[in-house]
Amino acid sequence: MSVRTMRLVMGILFLLLGSAIFTRRWLFPEFAAKNDPLRMNLGGVFALVFGGLNLARWYTAWAFLKSSQTAVRYPLQRDPSAAPQIEPIPEFDFTKQPEVEQPETKQ
Repeated sequence: MSVRTMRLVMGILFLLLGSAIFTRRWLFPEFAAKNDPLRMNLGGVFALVFGGLNLARWYTAWAFLKSSQTAVRYPLQRDPSAAPQIEPIPEFDFTKQPEVEQPETKQ
């Protein structure tokens, strides 16, 4: 199990546990009568905080992994291999140096 999956599972588990602790009066009335309500409420708050923290860490890792993936092309960008090949126009080719005419010498 990877760390990301473990964070997701632990976050869901803590949220379920925290909500069960807060609803113990309706779910298990005899259990709620035996235990100290202050400690149980504090445990429920901590369970919800830890659940939220684990889910936030899972989401942060998921978003970072998703953003670090590189796309082949940006959206709506043309395929460069599909562009038509155009013959260069010699009049607009400025990479060549102009040929200087040599004066002819008479012999």
